[in-house]
Amino acid sequence: MKSNKAIISIILASAIIITFPITAYANSSWCWLSQTRPYDLLPVAIIVSLLLEILSINHIAKVKDLKKVIPVVMLANLVSFLLPYVWLSIDPMNVYAMFPDDEGLFRIIGRSVEHTPVFTISIFYLVLTILIEVPIVFLFLRKIAINKKALILTIIIANVITTAFTFVVEHIFCYGAW
Repeated sequence: MKSNKAIISIILASAIIITFPITAYANSSWCWLSQTRPYDLLPVAIIVSLLLEILSINHIAKVKDLKKVIPVVMLANLVSFLLPYVWLSIDPMNVYAMFPDDEGLFRIIGRSVEHTPVFTISIFYLVLTILIEVPIVFLFLRKIAINKKALILTIIIANVITTAFTFVVEHIFCYGAW
């Protein structure tokens, strides 16, 4: 019963967060001053995040089944990573609305990221990551975890650490101005 209440709470919180706009434009232009863009750092961020999360869940949460942990963590990360970009691409206030529809979703998202001050990591991204990854990883791995509470806590802490790492790296290497 408690499990159902937690899942319903997570779904409701996700719906509330997703319904609020995450962008506001004041008729000004953003220009990246650095040669590096946030998406240029993604390969490093992805590798570090996956390694930390997989090892944490496998060893700290004592799931001890890499054959199950690896695909589950990869799936959860893929979903939590792509959702903010999909959200940006459907936001009607976003810059991409000025581009023709025949360009393709990834090209539109790329142009949107190139011309807006979009760092991959923010508080919104952290909350969304936790709201997506905790239920996915927990639902798939709860039966083989020794301690379910330790599993949930490990997923949350690992995601906070990897999100903080990516945030710091992005803000060191990527900068721009209005």
